[in-house]
Amino acid sequence: MSLPRPGGWVVLAMLLHAGSAAAQIVNVQALFDEKAELGPAASIELGGDWRTGSTQLFSVRGSLVGQLRSERSVWLGVIRGEYSFASGERIVSQVLEHVRYRRQLTERVSAEAFVQHEYNEFRRLQFRALVGAGPRVVLFNEEDRGLTFGVALMVEYERLRKDGEPDAGDRYTDPRVSSYLLGRVNLMENIDLVETVYFQPRVTRPSDLRVLNETLFSMTPNPSVTVGLGFNLTYDSAPPATVPALDTQLRTTVRVKF
Repeated sequence: MSLPRPGGWVVLAMLLHAGSAAAQIVNVQALFDEKAELGPAASIELGGDWRTGSTQLFSVRGSLVGQLRSERSVWLGVIRGEYSFASGERIVSQVLEHVRYRRQLTERVSAEAFVQHEYNEFRRLQFRALVGAGPRVVLFNEEDRGLTFGVALMVEYERLRKDGEPDAGDRYTDPRVSSYLLGRVNLMENIDLVETVYFQPRVTRPSDLRVLNETLFSMTPNPSVTVGLGFNLTYDSAPPATVPALDTQLRTTVRVKF
């Protein structure tokens, strides 16, 4: 299956949003280049909108992905940011950093450890940090399809911004189980489907649940260009006050290899 590879890619991206998507769960599994050569690799994704007239909007967003691969291990680092202004008011402001280490134990089993920091003004997150670790198992991996399962125990710390809401300034430290299932199918020549589902229940109260479903179609018309169309659905059963429980995001990307 042909998935976007970080090594040697400079990415020019245009993102189309539906709803107010949030980064409560970040699907970094789709960012790994499983076929990358040994050594370092990196990719950059940039995008923006500038509209005037009846609709005044300015938006800029980008991400940097770095990968360092050896015979039995790989490091992955991700930095993302997005800022948007409409009619002179800021409507999106978020930053995220994620670092993950994977160590191959057997042909199908790996161990993963990760840390993450996040700031998201419009989810009222002043500070969010987490650390976790767990196994990753390749259930099957064929030329035209594959299925991978992973689970980790993580501890997260959240601090809400101080504003006029009832829970302003609240702080939380919670253990969660983070599990994911990643499937990939080659639909036809140069067209791939990648489906990822995350479940993150709170250990001390499983009804406090976060879910991410990400569907990505990847089309490669030629070796130098990849076009992606993705839809994300994020659910949080216990979001901060005034923050919706359900978010969606529709995203298109164009990747050009130089």
